[in-house]
Amino acid sequence: MTFDMTQDHATSDTRLLVGLFPNGAVSTAIELHRKQWWWPKGCHFPPLSRLHLTLGYLDEHEERCEERLLEALSQVRMKAFGLMLDQSGTWSNGVSVIQPAPHGQLFELRERIWSALQHADLMDLANISGWKPHITIARASERAACPAMSPIPWAVSEIRVVRSHFTTPFRHEHLASISARHGLRRLSASLH
Repeated sequence: MTFDMTQDHATSDTRLLVGLFPNGAVSTAIELHRKQWWWPKGCHFPPLSRLHLTLGYLDEHEERCEERLLEALSQVRMKAFGLMLDQSGTWSNGVSVIQPAPHGQLFELRERIWSALQHADLMDLANISGWKPHITIARASERAACPAMSPIPWAVSEIRVVRSHFTTPFRHEHLASISARHGLRRLSASLH
């Protein structure tokens, strides 16, 4: 599948997501935990390739939103840190999640990102309300039964910038990464 990178996304149903995407070993551990649950009929399970912890997102309604976001994020220094995913459950809205133990560096990273967005005058496009760090593992899962969770260690060293396409089927287009080692790098368009 090819994707036209010159397409005007300002008028499409897309959002620019800034998040942490677990590596293969962490995704596999999340999937093993997810398989231990009892799920009611009709649940929706995000594919492993789309599991992520959202740091924030921008509604993409203006021209050059992607460029402005990447320019702002180029000022954010990523420092590697470790998270411990150690809680899971289903929220009252029917979304089942895995959550990390509270971690100062995660909150500091998010603050650095929001500071960069504020400096770039992008806050009017940003969704910043009620952030609870989590990874969504199922939707429409109101009566799911959650087993005890064995902690999953996660060595975080990269932020991803992704365009979320709210289409059928839903897709993620990976645009850039910010790593402790390489800083900001644009990625070849890949849809998941």
